[in-house]
Amino acid sequence: MTSPSLPAINALVDVVLMDGEAYQSRVEDASGKRLTVAAPFGVASADVPKVGASMELAWVAGDRRQAVDVRLAALSREQPPRWSLEAVGSIRLQTRRNYVRGGGGEWVEVIHGGTTYTGRVIDLSEGGVRCRMTEDRFDRDDRVNLRVSLGQETITLSGTVLFVRRDPGNATYDVIITYETSELVGRAIRGYVLRREMEERRRNRESVANAG
Repeated sequence: MTSPSLPAINALVDVVLMDGEAYQSRVEDASGKRLTVAAPFGVASADVPKVGASMELAWVAGDRRQAVDVRLAALSREQPPRWSLEAVGSIRLQTRRNYVRGGGGEWVEVIHGGTTYTGRVIDLSEGGVRCRMTEDRFDRDDRVNLRVSLGQETITLSGTVLFVRRDPGNATYDVIITYETSELVGRAIRGYVLRREMEERRRNRESVANAG
């Protein structure tokens, strides 16, 4: 199988900023790990990241969606403006059929039958959350409300219990809750998950560099 490679000149790409928002662009030039793309369409001047900022580049190759972490190496002043991006990680496969999942450790409150139960997030996405609870109060198809902490922000959702895995020996219960989100809430979750993922990869790179 051919190893994945960075997109070629004229390839259509998505530039995903740290807030999780994706913007369309096109590769104008390529040299090694450095790609020059047209300034992504739709990015307001106030939202243009600073040189050195981390982001993600995604594209479709064949029937597969691929992505790689990149760093904004330079911004051109020419017209039309261009961004110079440097790949800083390995190319990975993505699928549009699944939401990006991540996070873990955030507090969550699940409200059922007028009572609030507190737990911790194992992972979450725009489509659902898996949380660990200490009380056995949920069954499949229960309708619940929940509040989830995303760093400095708290989101409120309504969902349905999909699955409960009971582990009485450890006095914990893993509860999976699915929900539908508005675009605003979905963007908040997506941005939070992507930031957590990028920060974790950055810490891993720094750990390897320090160990060497």
